[in-house]
Amino acid sequence: MKGTYQLVAKRIIYAIITLFGLTVITFILSHAGGESMVISTYLNPQSPVPISIQERNLEAEFHLNQPLYVQYLYYISGLIHGQWGYTKTPIFSGPVITAIEYFLPNTIELSVLAVLIIIVLGIRLGLISAVRRDGSVDNLIRIVSFLGVALPAFWVGLLLQEAFASNLVSPFLNRLPLTGNVSNSLMIGLSWYQNGISYPTHFIFIDAIIHGDFQVAASNFIHLILPAITVAFTSLAVVIRMTRSSTIDAMQQEYIKTVRIKGIPEKYVIKYHAQKNAMIPVVTVIGIMFATFLSGVVLVEYVFSYPGIGGWIVQAFIADNLAGIMGANLVFGIILVTVNIVVDIIYLFLDPRIKY
Repeated sequence: MKGTYQLVAKRIIYAIITLFGLTVITFILSHAGGESMVISTYLNPQSPVPISIQERNLEAEFHLNQPLYVQYLYYISGLIHGQWGYTKTPIFSGPVITAIEYFLPNTIELSVLAVLIIIVLGIRLGLISAVRRDGSVDNLIRIVSFLGVALPAFWVGLLLQEAFASNLVSPFLNRLPLTGNVSNSLMIGLSWYQNGISYPTHFIFIDAIIHGDFQVAASNFIHLILPAITVAFTSLAVVIRMTRSSTIDAMQQEYIKTVRIKGIPEKYVIKYHAQKNAMIPVVTVIGIMFATFLSGVVLVEYVFSYPGIGGWIVQAFIADNLAGIMGANLVFGIILVTVNIVVDIIYLFLDPRIKY
């Protein structure tokens, strides 16, 4: 157990070093376009104050007239105190940290549900495919997985919208919402929901349960179903194929042959011996998927008019909003580092022999 704690502590130290490097990179990139790029978002042409005076005031406010290392120290201080700059886009204008509080929890909710679907279905179908290798069930699963790879996510989303908006499915399923992340009529007058942000966690589903508003929680959940299925379907194939190949490889190892010689039933051989080792590469893939979903579901969010962080980032790029772009990159870096730590910890439980 002591060795486990040491390994976790080592990974956390590596993560801190990585995040330090990330702040250096974002700082350099934010200054690569010169001072005009840094302050352009904050200039107000409608102000009676001349632009030249505004520029001088902003240079002093952002310490641009001081050495780079001093600017970096102020930059770090601003990050720690939540002063990440200002974003001005068609869908949101305000502090970057507020935009992240508004959009990121929605994307995390979508990503978590998509990953849960992938874990439940992908691993299960991959195991079935491996156990029934080259059979009709295996071939069917592989065909479905190939479809997941071949079909673009936005097209799958459009197909689902068309199917659930028509009479192609049951009346109950036709009630699934096609856009948004919650019924707006339910949010009117809620004390814990202000300016599009829920409190205290900023996750609508969790906050609704905390405050006992279960109808809001249910509304949020059913709004997530179709976008989550869309995201999961296009990534499910990777997990199915990875689980299948890892399980087949594990089943051919010598220790599995030894277990079989001992007369242990095949289902226990798979469940307690082969599956555990086969999950190590699968966990890696799922961890990377989750981190990727947070920045890579832009088209799905657009199709379902879902207020996630992807759409805001696209608007920030279009508007040349440097503070928003760098803030989003920093958040994604933090999430990716955190996911890697969690994956490494899961490794230790799957195989305590692993050393870093």
